[in-house]
Amino acid sequence: MISDSEITEVFRKSENEGIRKLIDSYSNYIYTIITEKLSGLASENDKEECAADIIFETLKVCREQNFEIESYKAVISVIAKRKAIDMFRKLQYKDEHSEYLDEISTEPAVNETPESSVVTKHERDYLWNEVLKLGKPDSDILIFQFFYRKTAAEIAEILKTTVTAVNKRSQRARKKLKKVLEAKEAF
Repeated sequence: MISDSEITEVFRKSENEGIRKLIDSYSNYIYTIITEKLSGLASENDKEECAADIIFETLKVCREQNFEIESYKAVISVIAKRKAIDMFRKLQYKDEHSEYLDEISTEPAVNETPESSVVTKHERDYLWNEVLKLGKPDSDILIFQFFYRKTAAEIAEILKTTVTAVNKRSQRARKKLKKVLEAKEAF
């Protein structure tokens, strides 16, 4: 197995080669974490998607730190556990609420043009990313409220917190999101 310092050197020469070395060195470790967290719930495709997310996020952290990583295993460990838990929650929620997903139409609106469809998708993607940037549990609360139409009581039960905490966090998160969206509109 190649050492972390050797992986760093490879990254500095070629990012693509660095990714290959990282995957070669840590793919078994990543799959061990994924399997441990997602046992019995995830399909192979789900596990592969989670592994790809882990590698992507690890690369992002490496870039942010200019590839000055002391322990790739430590970075991967934290990211893998978080991503696997996120995937677990997503899959668990999907299983529990699959009837909602079946009702969602993928057909475009009657008067939707290809141009408006692209703009709408771009706006949705931007909004989604901004909601996720709020961090947990704020992003979870807004997603449950506005995407899944859950009540504060239902969200409090899911997140194991109080209704008051859910309402306060929702109010603060919406204020933050409003500021971000207003700033975007100013440009």
